[in-house]
Amino acid sequence: MPLLLYCEGFEPRLPGGRIVTRDLIDSSPELVAFKHRHAANPLAHGLTRRPRFRLSYDLAKLRFKLGEKRWGEGYRWNAVRFAHKSFAIFHAAATTEADVLIWIDADTRFFADVGWAEIESFVPEDHFVGYLRRRIHSECGFVAYNLRHPATREMLAEFERLYTRDEMFREYEFHDSYLFDLVRKQMERKGHRSYDIAGGLGLKVPHVLINSRLGRFMDHLKGGRKEEGRSRVGDLVLERQEAYWRDSG
Repeated sequence: MPLLLYCEGFEPRLPGGRIVTRDLIDSSPELVAFKHRHAANPLAHGLTRRPRFRLSYDLAKLRFKLGEKRWGEGYRWNAVRFAHKSFAIFHAAATTEADVLIWIDADTRFFADVGWAEIESFVPEDHFVGYLRRRIHSECGFVAYNLRHPATREMLAEFERLYTRDEMFREYEFHDSYLFDLVRKQMERKGHRSYDIAGGLGLKVPHVLINSRLGRFMDHLKGGRKEEGRSRVGDLVLERQEAYWRDSG
């Protein structure tokens, strides 16, 4: 299975074989144009703080929320930061001959083998995307795009237009996971089916990836876990039998 590694401004030292490196800036003039347009735009960098009213609800906690006191400030509105990830996906999907394209965040560690059958199960043939659904927004550290499905290309085109036409700034949040959910739901309303790899577990737990079946062979070092070198024991809400997790205590 070929692995595509998108880099920015450096050439990594890698063993020969199936890892193909691509410079993201050279590969994506659309990303360069987006960054240039918004270089001095504080709204696109998560630096605009203001109150904005919106009624939201959390069915799991039976809680309603009105408004956002610090709307525009922080990672959820840092469109430029997360654009790099999105444009890497757009470029890979446009240039690959693969049937399925899987995005994996760089802060991910694989500690066990995974076979073809298991990989193919992450997005069934009659579903356009396999993802990790969460209560707030999807966990997009691992997403399987079924490029054989007609809805997938349409979804990615809509996703890309949010950037190239600056349409994302009409939305409530600007990061990639929020926008992913936006276009995914558009396809679902047209009758196409998506696949929740975690089977609904993400509605109950915050660190859904390691608690899903992906946790059998991989760890996602989100946030400060990168400095710690692995996810925390407290991140697990179910007992895992893999040696990697048993040794983490």
